[in-house]
Amino acid sequence: MRNANKQFIKECALYIKGEVSEIKIKGNPRVVRLFAETLSESRKFYIALQNKEFRSVLPLLEKKRAASRVLREQTGYIWPL
Repeated sequence: MRNANKQFIKECALYIKGEVSEIKIKGNPRVVRLFAETLSESRKFYIALQNKEFRSVLPLLEKKRAASRVLREQTGYIWPL
C-alpha cells in the first residue's frame, strides 16, 4: 500500500506541474470529488507561481489550503502538496 501511495503522490505532482493532463481516481464519488478539488486548487496555485502572477498567489494559496483542510476533515488524508 505504501508504494501505491507514493505513486499516487508522484502522479499528483506531475498533474500539478502540468506534465500530465489528467489523473484517474477511482473510489467513493464524494472522496474523488474532494481529491479533484484539492488537485485543481493546487494546480491553479502552482500555475500562478510559475507565471509570477503575484497578486493572485495569496488568494489561490488560501483556496488550496481550504481544499486541503476539507479533504483532511472529511477523509483524514493529509495533503502533502
